[in-house]
Amino acid sequence: MADFASAGPVAQMPDDLELDRSSPLTVDVLTAAYLAATAIIALVSRTETGVWLALLHLLGIGGVLVLGKLPRPTGTITSFLRIAYPVAVTPLFYMELATLNQLLFPGYFDPAVQIWEEALFGAQLSVTASDWIPNRWFSEALHFGYVSYYLVVPTALIAAWRAAGKEGLERAAFTTALAFFLCYLCFAVFPVAGPRYDFPKITGPPSDGVIFGIVHSILESGSSKGTAFPSSHVAATCSAWFACGSVNRRAFWILAPFAVSLTLGTVYGRFHYGIDMAAGLVWALAAFFATPPLLRRLGPRP
Repeated sequence: MADFASAGPVAQMPDDLELDRSSPLTVDVLTAAYLAATAIIALVSRTETGVWLALLHLLGIGGVLVLGKLPRPTGTITSFLRIAYPVAVTPLFYMELATLNQLLFPGYFDPAVQIWEEALFGAQLSVTASDWIPNRWFSEALHFGYVSYYLVVPTALIAAWRAAGKEGLERAAFTTALAFFLCYLCFAVFPVAGPRYDFPKITGPPSDGVIFGIVHSILESGSSKGTAFPSSHVAATCSAWFACGSVNRRAFWILAPFAVSLTLGTVYGRFHYGIDMAAGLVWALAAFFATPPLLRRLGPRP
């Protein structure tokens, strides 16, 4: 296993991020950059919806700029939220993707991804995985792993914060937000619906569990279509896990079963193609290794 503690040093930030100064943090720059990129995508579509989305994103950039000028909070919880907020607001960005990803290229690229899937794996993994191990309890474990995303990401950020202070939290939050935003930019220009739209739902013993029913009900009521490639669940979870592991080995191993079961569960539950999962891992590693040099370049000045 790779030694994530030595894979990339935590970028040195002056005076523990200098939260007493009123200057933008690296997470502010990253969030504003994402809002600007998606605003451009919306405007290029030359549609009325695109114009309105672009205006909303410009307002969001203004909000980030204002936030960067405010005095830094001194409380424990408020300081944590000030650094981690880009990760916390990703659900808002996710909600608009079903609209955004239909502005430039209406329709979905699933046929192309299915061809890639066959070429890479020799089968449609999302269809065959549950047939290989048609066991109710195995299915329940992987489906629980899939929803553990809502547990792993915040826990990893908290663990990084407890182990390495605001500096560790800055790296973990930046890494996770970068992975999210890279995925979301892909969704915006290359929408893929995912196997649950094109293939039959899982039947038999793997579908008999309570957790199976809960997870699929959640997705049917709150999922944005066109957000399958790459898997943002895998990218965000693994990037947060890696970043946490670089400063807190104990938390890394505690979270390992959840991160692994989530990664496998994305395919087993027919939420993602196998290639979505693989791309999510690539995006997570890219975000992890790109973060230290980006923090050194964008970090607050002494």
